[in-house]
Amino acid sequence: MPEAVRLRKRRSVLYSSAGGAAAQRGAGAAAPAPLLALALALRTLNCFLVQTSFVPDEYWQSLEVAHRMVFNYGYLTWEWTSSLRGYSYPLIFASMYKALQLLAKDNVQLLIWVPRLAQAVLAAFADVKLYSLVQHLENSETAKFVFFCQLCSWFTWYSCTRTLTNTMETILSIFALSFYPIKGSKMGNSCKYLALVALAIVIRPTAVILWMPLVFSHFLQEQRKTDLILYNCIPVG
Repeated sequence: MPEAVRLRKRRSVLYSSAGGAAAQRGAGAAAPAPLLALALALRTLNCFLVQTSFVPDEYWQSLEVAHRMVFNYGYLTWEWTSSLRGYSYPLIFASMYKALQLLAKDNVQLLIWVPRLAQAVLAAFADVKLYSLVQHLENSETAKFVFFCQLCSWFTWYSCTRTLTNTMETILSIFALSFYPIKGSKMGNSCKYLALVALAIVIRPTAVILWMPLVFSHFLQEQRKTDLILYNCIPVG
C-alpha cells in the first residue's frame, strides 16, 4: 500500500496564538515607502485616464453642491432643496474650492481635477492600508497578492478616483478595519475605528449595514463593556 499522502496544513497567522499576538503588536507598523509611492503613482495615472461619466451622483451629490457653497451659484437637485442630504462630503471639496478661490486659482481645470486628485490620493493610502491589514492578519506573501488584485481590479480602477460617497465610504471602511479588534480586546484602537465608522455613516448612512454587525460582535466579545461605552462610544457619538 502506498504511504498516505500528507497534506500540508496551512494555519493562518490570525488564528494562531503567537501569530495573533504578533499581528496585533504590529498593527501600527507602516507599509514600505516604495509601496505607497507605487500606489500614489498608479492612482494618479488612474485619475487622469478615467475620463468617462459613471453616475450623476459623482457631480450632483458632491462637486456641484461644493461649488454652490463657495461660489453661490449652481443647480441643486431636489434632495438638497428638501434637506434630505448631509453636507459633510461636499464640505471636503468646498474647502478645496475655497482655497483655490483665495489663491485666485479657481479656473475650470483646477476645479475639475483637484477634487479628483485628492480622491486618488486617499484611494492610494487605502490601497496601502489594505496591504498592511492583510500583512498583519496573514503574511507578506498574501498581502502582496491582495495588493496586486486591488490595483488590478477593473471596477476599483473605474470608480475609486470618482467623487462619490460610495468611494469615500469604501476608503473609510478600509481604514476602520485596520483598527478593528478582529481578535480579542484592543481598546487602544477602538476609539479610532469607531470614529472612522461614525464618519463613514455620516457621509453615507448605508455604511451602517456593513458596520452594525461588526460593532455588535465587538461589543459581545469585549470584556470591558462599560469602558468601551464610556471611553470610546460616547466620546465618538
